Amino acid sequence: MNEKHLQRYAEILVEHGAGLRAGQTLFIHAETAHRELVRRIAEAAYDRDAGLVRFWINDPLLQGQLIRRGRLEDVELSRAREQQWYDDVVRARGAVVSLRGDEYPDLQQELAKTHPEQHAAFTRATTAVPRVFHLHGINRGLCPWVVAGAPCVGWAKQVFPGVDGDLALDRLAELVFGFTHADRDDAVELAAAKDRLLHARRRELDALAIRELHVVGPGTDLRLGLSAKARWLGGSKQTAAGQTFNANVPSEENFTTPDRRATAGRVRATMPFRLKNGVLVKDLEMTFENGRLTWFDAGEGKEGFGRWIDLDEGARHLGEIALVAQDSPIAASGIFFEHTLFDENASAHLALGKAYATALAGGEAMTGGELAALGVNESAIHTDIMFGSSEVTIVATRSVEGEVVLIENGRWTERFLEAG
Repeated sequence: MNEKHLQRYAEILVEHGAGLRAGQTLFIHAETAHRELVRRIAEAAYDRDAGLVRFWINDPLLQGQLIRRGRLEDVELSRAREQQWYDDVVRARGAVVSLRGDEYPDLQQELAKTHPEQHAAFTRATTAVPRVFHLHGINRGLCPWVVAGAPCVGWAKQVFPGVDGDLALDRLAELVFGFTHADRDDAVELAAAKDRLLHARRRELDALAIRELHVVGPGTDLRLGLSAKARWLGGSKQTAAGQTFNANVPSEENFTTPDRRATAGRVRATMPFRLKNGVLVKDLEMTFENGRLTWFDAGEGKEGFGRWIDLDEGARHLGEIALVAQDSPIAASGIFFEHTLFDENASAHLALGKAYATALAGGEAMTGGELAALGVNESAIHTDIMFGSSEVTIVATRSVEGEVVLIENGRWTERFLEAG
């Protein structure tokens, strides 16, 4: 990988992503294959006077050995120390860089087939790992955090099958660097311009006080209700203490939290996606009644998807609706990245599972009961499913201006193009 671009990417994640402050502890969550980027991030953090840099590095092959050969009780307890690590993030009010990119992308799916009971236990343990961090660090706004892609050979060969590993890695890395402006000397200025646009769109959406969205396209006719306290997010955020950060690098979306009780109709996924248990799902179709997913079918991955949404009751309800236009640079690349962070920024999407309390006015300070009363969904999972395309239109059917078209045939309508 280009050394200059890699170094700048690390600096972007520390400064623009995590928004690290002097003296603050930086926590880095990664896989063994990400070690070179982890080192660069640590260097950039110390250059910004980080108080300490702490790591949690997972080895997928060792985890696979545990699932194949370990006792069930050991599998169930295997992530306990990792959960404590995330709890330490909240105690320290630390900043988090979470790197994603599978070096062994087929491993979990293989283990789900060959050792289903052990794998299911491992999956349950994994989804519980960041529970306290999600509740307090994210929803109560105590910690800044960023999720970012970490190019590695395994992921690169998924994206570019049949291409030599090193060449595939170079190609993938340059795309990642391009989407995040790490290949540009004016990266900071470009990131700031995108942030201004996302915030301007957020303000336009909030001003509409939208109470219902209607999504229409081939195989899709879906209505989603929004709480009166729903607010739109996009671009940089602030912690409860006023620390600015960007949760996703890159990001092209504006999103909010729907009312888990008020989704009805059908929706067809327009892109494949991979679950955290490794299952690849293609050609998914879903039907919702009174907010609950009641029927689904898929061309591939149906059984695995069924197991996934049965992890808890909240897994069958929505926790997010996000607007992304087809002119995003990630969509323009025409590449399926097999990586939710990138694929969700190529397409409008919804998410089954955990909702973000931060997408409600005053949500950070609300109790669990108050959030539930507003229809905020709770679950161990958060699974993004892309439904946007050049044939999909999204309309605010209930707003202070009546019916307003937000995205038409995959493109933002004029009032949102140069909002600012």
